[in-house]
Amino acid sequence: MLYGRETPDPARDQIAFVHIRKTAGTALAQAMMAGLGAEPPAVTEWGSAERAERGVLALHGPLRRGAVNLGERARALGLRLAGRRVPTAANQPFFAAHMRLGEAPWTPRRRFWITVVREPVARFVSDWAFMRGKRDRARGDCSEAALYDLPLADFVAAVEARPEVYAHDYQCRQLAHGAPDAEAACRAVDEVLWLACDVPRIGAMLERAGAAMGVRFPPPARVRATARRGDGPDEALAARIRALNAGDVRLVAHVASKFDAL
Repeated sequence: MLYGRETPDPARDQIAFVHIRKTAGTALAQAMMAGLGAEPPAVTEWGSAERAERGVLALHGPLRRGAVNLGERARALGLRLAGRRVPTAANQPFFAAHMRLGEAPWTPRRRFWITVVREPVARFVSDWAFMRGKRDRARGDCSEAALYDLPLADFVAAVEARPEVYAHDYQCRQLAHGAPDAEAACRAVDEVLWLACDVPRIGAMLERAGAAMGVRFPPPARVRATARRGDGPDEALAARIRALNAGDVRLVAHVASKFDAL
């Protein structure tokens, strides 16, 4: 990690958070935005539909995206008419998105990358439980959304039988340009990321980031558990899930060891 070798200046630089799904990233993002005085972009170059998941905007495809884009443009116009700055991905000291490392929208600010990873069994179960309850399942790890309706053990068996339908080692993919490549992902941790941790170390990560930048971050909000009690796997099933995500197992252990060595 680049922590200790370089330090971001919130007045001129940007911390870009690769928010890997189901890794408690919202808790970290909220704390960092509060500490840095950042705002969510009023206008987004891509990914606008991330916000349209409830109520009348819980629509699918181009219609949903168009509705959200229209709302964003209206909000931006209102801010301009009021003489206020329009927050964008480019002019904030902090930007977070469900994106791959290196793929954030352009900014003139020098960019410092961070991320959080999660123990693969817990992340797998959380993704399965979360996607079961969604009407729009387009962003899940499994390409066949109907499989999420299966009980957990049956879902694992279906993925084992047809590995091509499941984006195994998803956390590695987010750090290795879409490839399930643990070696490349670990190399990115060492050579590209400013700071990274696993979920249990989020509080410590905020403390380290704050100490480096002279910023006092609030403690992260309590992480919500998506899976309901009784949904967790027994050890045999957990071992099968780890086998499906062996690269992520390696990545999470690497991140934890590197963070502890800082």
